[in-house]
Parts: sequence; C-alpha cells; structure tokens
Amino acid sequence: MDWLQSIEPWTNPQNCYAFSKGRVALYAILNTIGIEPGDEVLVPGFTCVAVPAAVLYLGAIPVFFDIDPATYNGDLDLALRLFSSKTRAIIIQHTFGSPAKLDSLLQEFRSRKVAIIEDCAHALGAHLNGKPVGTFGDASFCSLQWSKPATTGLGGIALMRNERLKSRMDEIYNIEFKEPRVFKSLVLATLSWCYRKFFHHNLFWIAQDSYRFAVKHNLIPGSSSEEELQKTAMPDNYLEKFGKVRYSSLSSALSHLPRNLDHRETLAAFYISELSDKKVKTQKLLPGARSTYLRFPLEVTNKANLLHAARSARIEIGDWFNSPLHPKIHRLGDFGYQIGICPKAEELARRIINLPTHVGVNMSSARRIVEFILTNSEIMKA
Repeated sequence: MDWLQSIEPWTNPQNCYAFSKGRVALYAILNTIGIEPGDEVLVPGFTCVAVPAAVLYLGAIPVFFDIDPATYNGDLDLALRLFSSKTRAIIIQHTFGSPAKLDSLLQEFRSRKVAIIEDCAHALGAHLNGKPVGTFGDASFCSLQWSKPATTGLGGIALMRNERLKSRMDEIYNIEFKEPRVFKSLVLATLSWCYRKFFHHNLFWIAQDSYRFAVKHNLIPGSSSEEELQKTAMPDNYLEKFGKVRYSSLSSALSHLPRNLDHRETLAAFYISELSDKKVKTQKLLPGARSTYLRFPLEVTNKANLLHAARSARIEIGDWFNSPLHPKIHRLGDFGYQIGICPKAEELARRIINLPTHVGVNMSSARRIVEFILTNSEIMKA
C-alpha cells in the first residue's frame, strides 16, 4: 500500500469532520458514542494529557493500561484485564506513527460492546498489513498540530467508520460545535505559513522556548493552554470546528503529505543504519507495518544531561514523552493517573528522547545529529 491509499480515508468528506484540534475530534467521538458520567474509557498510559482530559470533560473516568516496552504502544492484553461493566470505549494509540498491534483482541472488545477508537495523532498515513490505521476501529482521530507530518498549525480530523456513530456525529457537529473567530483563523494561517517558510532545525530550541512563552502569555493560540494543563474543566472555546477560512491549508497539508512521509522514512532508515549496531534501543516496528515516523525515538540512561548538551550544541532532540501524561504536570492525579499504575510507561518516560524527521532536516543535518549522539555516548550511559 502506498501513502496516497493510506491517506484516502481521511480525505472522504462523507466520513470525516474537521475540528480545531485533534483532542476536540476525540471529544466529539466520545460524545457520539454516548459516553456519560461514571462510564470508563480505557486509555494507554503513555499519551498526551489532552486525551484523558477529553474523557473527563464528559464526566467519565479514564482507566490507564500499560504499554508494551518494545513497541511503545498500549498492551491490549493488559487493557482487557481492566475491563469492567462500566467500560464503554478503548483508545488505541499508534505512538510516534508506528501502528499498534491490532489483533483478535479487538474482536474480544467488540463482543463486550466496547467502542474502539484509534488515536492516529502521530500516524496519519501509516498502515498495517495493507490497511490504513484509522480504519480498524469504530472511529479515529488525527492531529494537524505544528509538529505533525501534515500540519495546519492546529487542527484535527475525526474519521467515523461506524454508521450509527456517523449518524450521531452528523447530528451534533453543527449543533454543539461552532466556527472559530475569523481573526483566530487568520492568525493560525499566518503562523502556519511562517513555520513552513522560516523554521529550521538549528532554531529548534529558540523556536520551542519562544512558542511556549507566547502560548503561556496568550499571545498566540497554542496546542495546550495553561488552563488545560492545570484544570480538568473544559476550557473556553474548546468546542470549535476547524474553520472554513483555513480549509485551503488543510487541502495543501494533505497533498504534500506523501512526499513528507517519504522524507521521514528515509531519515528513519538512516538513523537505524547508523545506530542499530551501537546497541541503541529504539522502537520496534511490527511485521507488515509502515510507520509515519513522527519522530525517531530511542532510549538513553541520562536523559536530562543529554538534552542539556543538545541545547548547548544547538542539536534538535525532543523529550517526548517526558511523563506518562505529556507534557509533565504536577497534578497527574487530577487527570486520573496515579504514579505506579503504568510502571513500564513511567520508566520509558525517564529514558526516551527522539530525533527529528521533518522536512527541515536534510541528510547532512541528520549526520550531525547522529555524530552528536555517538559522541555523547558517555552521557547516554551515565
């Protein structure tokens, strides 16, 4: 299967609905399922804090299951053990764009009337055994945030596969969700254009710090506001559509995605060839899987020191995920997570870093990144 075929389901207007963010698409899906206060939703314990937040906004309870430490995706065997009479849905995440193991256990969940939601925030275009991710479950969502392979600055898509749920989504989409203000849409369109035009990986640390400062002080719209990270009540203007003003940017992002994914796959192959014989542990890809390589993850033993050295050397290295609920917050319990629930995810969060795969990184830059990693092997092992 080529990239165009795996992207096609996400471009079908009959089954897709565009929202202001991927997390809003998830909320809309949970709403169409009929999630109510007291219901339980199974959530992988290595995800963005926005995922359990969407569950909490409906008064439901996120129940976290641990990961497979080889693939970094949720372990469905562990999830099944957490099933209860209150379980209404399970979220299956394709971490870093690597398809999760979608096997006979899915049928087991279906037999128990559990809705299956695929989290394709990292994985728009990925496929497993010739089938696009996002088409295995009842519904799926993806993200179009700054760092994603297809980016419009902010945005997300809900893909409905279940006809009953689709009918429900048709009902609520224009009733509960509103168009964003035109000014906000224009700001996002401008920021997205600037990102594509001027961002360079050498500016990564400056750009990251500047972006977080601007979002914290409400200067620009951000992926997560301070309000979202500190409170479990739905923030203002959460229930927004993508915005008609920006539809051209969505079409453009999807049209450039195949070339983008080819580039990411090439860089990932280079990282693998240069690091595999150095006994560097990285994510395992399932047989028959093709990843979008949102980032190229690997594990180190002194994460903080390596990131500090990378900042000093102006080397782009990411810290995803720095917590079982990313980004790291002090009040995990408010979002339903208690330390010790998912020990494998917690250990991985202490060790994982990632290398960039975006189109701003050429092969020369990738070589410099690999040289930095190998040169700092003592930091990695400290």
